[in-house]
Amino acid sequence: MRKAYSGTLQDEERDEFEKLLENKPLRDVYSEVREDDYLGKHLARYKKFSPEKAYEKFKSDNRKNRVYFILRRITVAACFILPLSSVGIWMIQQKKQTENPVELAKKENVQLKLSDGRVVNVFTGNENEIQEQGGLKIRMENGLLSYRQDSVNESEIIYNELIVPKGGECYVVLDDGTSVWVNAESQIKYPVCFSKKERVVSVKGEVYFDVTKDGRPFIVETDLGKVNVLGTSFGVRAYEKETVLTTLVSGKVIFTSKKGESVTLSSGEQAVAALTGTLTTREVKVEEYVGWKDGWYIFREKRLEDVMHTLTRWYDVSVFYQNPKVKDIQFTGNLKRYDSIRTFLEVLAASEEVKHKIDGNVVILY
Repeated sequence: MRKAYSGTLQDEERDEFEKLLENKPLRDVYSEVREDDYLGKHLARYKKFSPEKAYEKFKSDNRKNRVYFILRRITVAACFILPLSSVGIWMIQQKKQTENPVELAKKENVQLKLSDGRVVNVFTGNENEIQEQGGLKIRMENGLLSYRQDSVNESEIIYNELIVPKGGECYVVLDDGTSVWVNAESQIKYPVCFSKKERVVSVKGEVYFDVTKDGRPFIVETDLGKVNVLGTSFGVRAYEKETVLTTLVSGKVIFTSKKGESVTLSSGEQAVAALTGTLTTREVKVEEYVGWKDGWYIFREKRLEDVMHTLTRWYDVSVFYQNPKVKDIQFTGNLKRYDSIRTFLEVLAASEEVKHKIDGNVVILY
């Protein structure tokens, strides 16, 4: 594009450039940027732009009938998109679709296994309050589980297990006041009353913790290791047969692998425990990994296959790639969690790189 604007394209480059302009979005960008004073005007506005303030405003916009998705295609076009600053970002605004055959799975399927073997439905159970063994009462209201002690027998540790299916979620306040958000296709097992020495829970799937600091260690066990903490906020993604990710939002935690190797995390860092047994750390944008708790899925330069892998859990759908090549297309964007999956699929269609069909509960991409 730069050479085209300056008139320095060679014959072979001109032929290649003409082929590039067969892509309508690129052709539209090229035509717009050719206008006089375009770059100067937009570069001046870009220099005044605060991404932090814009993102906070973006999150606080709760208009129900609109969804915003910032879409940036990562292709060979990046070589000229980046120098042109904001030219590479498209804001696509879509009206929410109501006639969508693919909806969220019913949250009524969230189940709580009690210590005596009973299984109760968190959302549709006939009782709002359940008496557990050991003199403890469980309150269930609109997907919130909370525990209240009357007279607890501390000599016996009693466990509950929360099972959240695809398309579901649940919020739990544990005995010590710790807040726990449990994502789709996840499980957490925990004592209804913690011991005096330590607080231990085990998880499978994706869970976010806001731990109450009371002097006792708080330990989260996964298949590939455990997280030790006194009081902090962090997310754990520990789905079966997948890498375990521990993302620290605030405070400090120690992740210890099954091999005994340990790493200490500070805010904004992530421990990566691979299935091979290796343990590494990296700095991350925490909202990409814990944004689901606040109602957002945030993707930054993620392969379409990885994006769909996340969305299939929440929307309880299957994906069939009629054209396997689309798996490697990369996207960056923010998707409102409680909208229909059709919203995201229409953004894909707007990119003119991926088409889709819906057959029952199967999304076909090509």
